[in-house]
Amino acid sequence: MREWWSRLKGWLTGRGAISGDLAEEIQAHLEMDAADREERGLSPEEARRAAQRHFGNPVRVAEKARDTWGFPALESLLQDIRYALRAMRKTPALTLVIVLTLALGIGANTAIFSVLNTVVLKPLPYPAGERLVWLGESTGKANGISVTWVNYQNWLRGNHTLEHMAAFRGDHMTLTGGREALTLRGMAVTSHYFTMLGLRPVLGRFWTESDDRPGANPVIVLNHRFWAEKLGGDPGIAGKALTLDGQMYEVSGVAAPFWAPNTADYYVALGAREGSTTDRSKHGSIRALARLKPGVTLAESRADLDAIMTHLAEAEPGPENEHRSFGRFYAEQTTGEMRGTLMILMAAAVLVLLIACANVASLLLARNTARSGELAIRTAIGAGRGRLIRQLLTENLVLAVCGGMGGVLLAGWALRLLILTAPPGIPRIAEVTLDLPVLLFASAITLGTGLLAGLAPVFTAGRVDLTTALKDSVRSSGGKRRQALRSALVVAEIALTLVLAFGSGLLLRSLSAAQDANPGFDAGQITSLELLLPPATYADSQARENFYAALMERLRTIPGVTGVSAVHCPPGAGDCGDWFYSIPGRPAPARNEVPIALFNTAMPGYFETMRVPLRQGRAFTANDTRTGPKVAIVNETFARTWWPGESAVGRQIKVGGPYMEGPLFEIVGVVGDIRQSGLDSQPQPEIFQPFAQQTDGAMAVMVRAGGDPALVAPAIRARVAELDRNLPVQRLAPLTETLRDGLVRRRFITVLLGLFAALALTLAAVGIYGLLNYWVNVREPEIAIRLALGATPSRILGWTGAHALRLALAGIGLGCAASWMAARGLEDLVFGITAQNPVTLLAAGVAVTGTAIAATALPAWRASRVDAAKRLHSV
Repeated sequence: MREWWSRLKGWLTGRGAISGDLAEEIQAHLEMDAADREERGLSPEEARRAAQRHFGNPVRVAEKARDTWGFPALESLLQDIRYALRAMRKTPALTLVIVLTLALGIGANTAIFSVLNTVVLKPLPYPAGERLVWLGESTGKANGISVTWVNYQNWLRGNHTLEHMAAFRGDHMTLTGGREALTLRGMAVTSHYFTMLGLRPVLGRFWTESDDRPGANPVIVLNHRFWAEKLGGDPGIAGKALTLDGQMYEVSGVAAPFWAPNTADYYVALGAREGSTTDRSKHGSIRALARLKPGVTLAESRADLDAIMTHLAEAEPGPENEHRSFGRFYAEQTTGEMRGTLMILMAAAVLVLLIACANVASLLLARNTARSGELAIRTAIGAGRGRLIRQLLTENLVLAVCGGMGGVLLAGWALRLLILTAPPGIPRIAEVTLDLPVLLFASAITLGTGLLAGLAPVFTAGRVDLTTALKDSVRSSGGKRRQALRSALVVAEIALTLVLAFGSGLLLRSLSAAQDANPGFDAGQITSLELLLPPATYADSQARENFYAALMERLRTIPGVTGVSAVHCPPGAGDCGDWFYSIPGRPAPARNEVPIALFNTAMPGYFETMRVPLRQGRAFTANDTRTGPKVAIVNETFARTWWPGESAVGRQIKVGGPYMEGPLFEIVGVVGDIRQSGLDSQPQPEIFQPFAQQTDGAMAVMVRAGGDPALVAPAIRARVAELDRNLPVQRLAPLTETLRDGLVRRRFITVLLGLFAALALTLAAVGIYGLLNYWVNVREPEIAIRLALGATPSRILGWTGAHALRLALAGIGLGCAASWMAARGLEDLVFGITAQNPVTLLAAGVAVTGTAIAATALPAWRASRVDAAKRLHSV
């Protein structure tokens, strides 16, 4: 320790004075030795020489002493860094290109990794979030369906593998009593929900088990954002009452801000609403959250819950004896949908980085070739191969560090843009930042990039032909091996660029196909009005029928309106409800094979207003009343599944499947398919029931106008207010806008991958240009000789272009093979075309070839303009 402290002190305080003392000590030692030898009879000259011989080389002794005072390895490193910085100053243009290239590659990777890290890799911000699981029920046909209240209670009491468990479901209520009525989106949860997620109240309290049972006074916990934005952050809100759906709720508290996958304005007690349920097969939309005990796997926990389900089936047989538990980790449930997409974007960013590395390696090879004379001189005066490699590695790492710093700055700017333009629904996107793990990642890829890009130049550094290098210096091509290596790097760049261009092309064509997809109806001039009738005001079916009948009449009086009707689940809304069914007369499927279809509710005139083609039978009419025969309309996919080539009209459907009680419906019509889950989705089997036989308070009213649908929006809003001024409008917008919003995530991903492809093309163009420009430089004497022997400029142009074309074709060949294999990874994102699409691959190849030709043009033209006489005279 003392030695290291001494070294550090000497290194920090400077060694000028110590070196002076050492020289005086050496000189004094020599003089004393010489004096002793003179006393023993030698002449002064002989004594001085003998003393010097005995002492040895003073310079060498002084160097050894200085090595013991400091840190020679560190000093050597600093010396190499200073040399690297001088080399960068000598070639500013080359340095700028290399640093920018690395910054683009590192910045793109850092930005995408920061999103991946926050959205997918980070644990959820809950206590022991890695052990949180999302639970539902499963059958052979469906996973993750809702868990019944009775099954949840049995899981809660009988499991041996879970620490905590809470049930929840979505909820909505209308808040009245203020200046305008508001529809609130909330959650009904059991009392353990807050504890399990580690929530705390900033005002008041959360409710307890005594509040979470039937008959308890209704209480509500407010979300912090809702409390701050809609209630003005009233500090005395706890204990006050709010009128929701006509009922008074006491505000028990306000939850502190926290992240949740679903936005909720409030939380109410689920047990107070469901606690009296005793039917084990009565499903709603309840799911469960639970935390595994330490050391318990998800499979073990599911087996534990399945054992409970088996016991219940034996003790209380019912239609759902085959139902079992379903579970997945909550992190996967909330962010799993984005995992594949982000991994694809991360792979694209890595490809860009590899292209940047190839570009930089090619430039460094060219620079080292130009420095072959300097390297030969350093070798001639004693520098070994290891010393040269260390020097070059240091230079490459200094460049990489500069590129890394630029990359982090670029990533910070890109992240701000990314967050601003990201579509809604990407979980935790607002939390993305350049935190410590991201900076460590950036440092790691900076180091890796420096080593990877500098690998080829370093390996060739020690193989310096002194004779050739000292004779030829800067015009040396560096030999066939280096030239081949540079060509291989450009071929690799072209291949990687083609992979990115192909992937980007697939997504671009998929987006175009989705935008042009036939939704199954005419969305033009349609305005969608979404309403949710409060159950307290519209408690029964007759009240809901009366309201919507009155609204239809009023909307038809608006000038310019040509059609009005309503549907429960509008196009693009996704799955608003699916259930089991069976076809009477057909063999009963196994319990786990009972089919599932989407169930929807439509009013008379809906298909006509939407211009959905009627394929068979009739549409709903006013005669399809609540007391009339049960009827249904199915879509083409449904009819084709069960009666291909036959008419489905007059057939029957049993709701609930063959193993449970359910009504029979007669099919009275078949309509065209509607893409319920968006333009980029495939039609699913769908069953429509008449509104009068399945009334619902949540309906989307479709208003078709003769002109611009936006012009009738104020009149529509006024008609609703005339009927019920306390009824809030959920959404009022042209239907085309709703459908377009469904593609926003696909559009966002396509733009990002397109940017990566454009970046790759730019880098590849720079690489091809640099290589060919250098190739022309070193071959100027050969070009001059060819011109002197009669070659025309056009022939030189063709010769140069052929060289570039060979490289481009080799790269495209490799890229085609790699793209074909990589296409399978994009299958989930491709729509309307096959992932292994030859037309898209051909288009990507043309784009890359065009880029290569553009990058080749200037060097090739310069080759054809070589002055043969002048060049030969200078040789």
